[in-house]
Amino acid sequence: MNKSKKWICLVVFFALFLAVAGQASAQSQWDITLNVPYYVGLKTSEGDVGEFSQYMFLLPDVKWNYFFGPEWLHVGAGLRLWTLVIESAIYPIISLESNLGNFVINANVGGGVFLFFGLLNQFEAAGVFLPEISVAYRLGKKKRFSLGAGAMFAFAPEVADMENFAFIGTAFARWTF
Repeated sequence: MNKSKKWICLVVFFALFLAVAGQASAQSQWDITLNVPYYVGLKTSEGDVGEFSQYMFLLPDVKWNYFFGPEWLHVGAGLRLWTLVIESAIYPIISLESNLGNFVINANVGGGVFLFFGLLNQFEAAGVFLPEISVAYRLGKKKRFSLGAGAMFAFAPEVADMENFAFIGTAFARWTF
């Protein structure tokens, strides 16, 4: 079996395992987020290049995690879907989340394999990783809605050294179920 078929089998197995495990416990969590990018940049060994966005647009994403551990610091594995309506991408993630009263601190890293659908329909096993960190404040009686800010990075070690990476700052509104 070649390398790409092994990756496909691993991703399918991982997705099925997570889907079954997510139904079996209350530790399953869905996040629906509307992101507004406000800063985009590129860091290179020659310096930083970046600028604040002149236009506001929504960048929706859906994240599903199955969490383990106590509420104040739990680890999860799941899937993340980003969509621009005409093109979408889904990939596996590993998350670390801490709930401190109304504040939620979340760090996750995803990537390695991507399934694209929309105008471009293909499966990619690429060495691209997307770490992210965010802080949010939960509102309401059930604390299902939150407002926050975060930063996402894109590393492609196969293409460039670790000194070069892209980053984006976002403000967001999130619904958690």
